[in-house]
Amino acid sequence: MRETLLEFFKKTGRPHRLEEILSRFGLEKREAKAYLKALVREGLLEKKGSQYFLPARVQGPISLHRDGYGFVRLPEKDLFIPPGYTKDAWPEDLVEARLMPPGRDGKPWGVVERVLKRARERVVGTLDFRRGYAVLLPDEPGLPELRLLPEGLHGLKRGSRIVVKVHYDRRPYGEFLEYLGEGDAPETETEAVIAKYGLRAEFPEEVLKEAEAIPLEIPEAELRRREDFRSLRVFTIDGVDAKDFDDAIHVERLPQGYRLGVHIADVSHYVKEGSALDQEAFLRGTSVYLPGRVLPMLPERLSNGVCSLKPHEDRLVLSVLVDLDENLEVKRVRFAEGVIRSVARLTYTEVEAFAEGYGLPEEHAFLVEDLRLLLDLTGRLRQKRLQAGSLDFSFPEVKVEVEDGTLHLIPQEEPRARGLIEELMLLANRLVAEYLVKKGLPGLFRVHEEPLEEAYGKLRTALARLGYLLPEKLSSKALQRVLLEAKGRPEEPVVANLVLRSLRLARYAAENLGHFGLAMEHYLHFTSPIRRYPDLVVHRVLKAVLRRTLTPAKKARWQETFPAMAEHASEMERKAEAAERELTKYYMAKWAELHLGERFLGKVTGVASFGAFVMLRNGVEGLVRLEALGPYTYSEEALALLGPKGKRIRLGDKMEVVIAAANPRLRQIDLLPYREEEKKEASRGKTLVQKGKAKEEEMRKVVGPPKDTSRDSRPERATVNTVYFGEWAPREEKAGMHRPADTRAKRRRRRR
Repeated sequence: MRETLLEFFKKTGRPHRLEEILSRFGLEKREAKAYLKALVREGLLEKKGSQYFLPARVQGPISLHRDGYGFVRLPEKDLFIPPGYTKDAWPEDLVEARLMPPGRDGKPWGVVERVLKRARERVVGTLDFRRGYAVLLPDEPGLPELRLLPEGLHGLKRGSRIVVKVHYDRRPYGEFLEYLGEGDAPETETEAVIAKYGLRAEFPEEVLKEAEAIPLEIPEAELRRREDFRSLRVFTIDGVDAKDFDDAIHVERLPQGYRLGVHIADVSHYVKEGSALDQEAFLRGTSVYLPGRVLPMLPERLSNGVCSLKPHEDRLVLSVLVDLDENLEVKRVRFAEGVIRSVARLTYTEVEAFAEGYGLPEEHAFLVEDLRLLLDLTGRLRQKRLQAGSLDFSFPEVKVEVEDGTLHLIPQEEPRARGLIEELMLLANRLVAEYLVKKGLPGLFRVHEEPLEEAYGKLRTALARLGYLLPEKLSSKALQRVLLEAKGRPEEPVVANLVLRSLRLARYAAENLGHFGLAMEHYLHFTSPIRRYPDLVVHRVLKAVLRRTLTPAKKARWQETFPAMAEHASEMERKAEAAERELTKYYMAKWAELHLGERFLGKVTGVASFGAFVMLRNGVEGLVRLEALGPYTYSEEALALLGPKGKRIRLGDKMEVVIAAANPRLRQIDLLPYREEEKKEASRGKTLVQKGKAKEEEMRKVVGPPKDTSRDSRPERATVNTVYFGEWAPREEKAGMHRPADTRAKRRRRRR
């Protein structure tokens, strides 16, 4: 009867009084109350007044710990799930959990009732053979070993990197899909990352055929229909190795102000809504820029061809023309379908050199006055934006380039040149967003909601320890003030990181929710339709208005489909960023592997109970473990490691380190502090790691688990710390050992 009653509540989905239960099921009052009381006690029902009802449920992605418990991540506060109540969820699965009454500690907890959406359909890992079965050892920490179907595995050796499709049965198993290679060679690792995040590497044949059918020449009728900007000094500024130029600019002096032109490649002219090209672009969502490889959103014929604003070639554009007064207030905005012929292709390096007073190359000397004016205007626009509360993060950027197998770590150091383009793009994006909102038009907006109250409270506490005070009331201006106060100080990157981590992720949405980080009420992405699908969608909306073809039916259809489109675009953006970040960490570990034993000056970027993170000048970051530092203890209050005789290691401190070990497969770099007293030992020969196999066992104390895991030779009580996929944690808290399928209550099994 308990199950019948519970099913009745689930079916009706509404509260019921005791009298209704008695009438419905013909139960005795005492009997019915006993059943209902038991259901309430177990948390399956709740009672308020005289009504019984199902407890509240929440939905969110779940994170799991190796000890069996987990947390459902929610916008307000994460919900704790005890061991045995995570059902069959895997890390990052979208789950529905039932809220339970608070326990003795007064804290809420929950029970996973069902998995709504699996986070992964495919898993990448290493092939192994055990007891006559083929199994996959997943690359991802936190995933269980998967028994594999034998089909497709013939001829593959132990240690092969493969991709499998996961079948979520009572006991999940894998089906072979693709062979990636052996070991952790760069090519294999790149394919593994592409497969792991489900990125689309190759274009389907029908998409390529559709792209090849696009004529390279613009029809004369189309040129006549558009506004002709070919007489203006329109030019592009991009990176040295850029091939897809989707934005061009120009500037004019007016009698009482200035006119800025932002001309964006009219990709929507070539990629028609619903076409094979459009469907593929939607699935990809964005271009993905991996070290050594690009996965473009559009085929090369478009991305590097007819849509790219190459110099001295006619190109179709959608233009934003902005008239500003002397105080840089917007006086007039006009949108137009146009045609341009770029007069020059400038690089960030050239423009940065010009900003520093070195002049332009001779072939671009005719743009000196235009550039000088643009640098002045965009500098002033930036100051206005910062005064309004826009957050300015100045993290050092390092570009990873792989050329002919050679790895290059290139710091991106063209702040004024990149800032010039950024300000113009921000201006165009804002003005298009304002126009759509004013006209009540559908759109895909770039939204960034303000931090949650709890996150802001933690930020205030952390910054107070560093001597920076924030008001109780949240405002972007207050956060910007703190960032400015920290400018140039040793703790600047730490303050910036703390502020950044307190913010919510920017995302796409079909409704305009404002952009907290930019302190803008209206904002969207419009300026990169070659590499971002939401920009292409916004182009279609704007062109429909300009051409007066936006019918009520089309508007209603867009309003209905845009929410799901925004969610998909946000998801693909996150996957692309995660893939780029992961492969970048791999290549940084490969770089460290080439420089074992070498000494570098770095800066402490983080401290924890297990050691200190140190970043080198080229952006490579590693961990100096606590046992390598000496008798230091972590102080959360001081945000520092405290040592003997008043010594301390604080955020922002400089530290000279030696690269002790690197494990590209695990995205792990271990550093040792360089000490003067160790000079003699270092000068005798190579470092600890380079002394051969005799020293390898010793280094495992620093690096992590031994290479040969077939037999467990590690001590029972481990105190070392290990990082997996860039996430450092003490071994006792190490992620990656939890097997979600085994989170149910353990039962004694007879040995067989």
